[in-house]
Amino acid sequence: MARTDMIHGDRRADRRYYVEIPLRFSYTRKGVAYLGTGRVCDMSRGGVRFEADSPPPDGAEVELRLAWPFLLQNVCPLELVIRGEVMKTGSRGTVVRMHHYEFRTCGSRSFAQAGANAEVCSIIA
Repeated sequence: MARTDMIHGDRRADRRYYVEIPLRFSYTRKGVAYLGTGRVCDMSRGGVRFEADSPPPDGAEVELRLAWPFLLQNVCPLELVIRGEVMKTGSRGTVVRMHHYEFRTCGSRSFAQAGANAEVCSIIA
């Protein structure tokens, strides 16, 4: 008798896109701010998986900043700012559940600075 209740393949609600984009991340623990860098492995509408040498701890609220590979109207550089919670870190990387995201326009200095803020980037979405 064949089993008809088996579901094959990836059953996640959101499709994952495999990309390699450099990122910066920051989080605060016990009043101390931490900064780090890494590389996105894949992302979906609901989350991001990335690799880093010193990943944030599970449960941390993080902000990720990705240098977006496309220009706004073929002129202005963009960065994607994602806020979320670290769900787990393992051998395949760190998984962040996205709570909020926005694209920001960037001046030439913004991605080079570790603490880029509203002085350099303006919200467009």
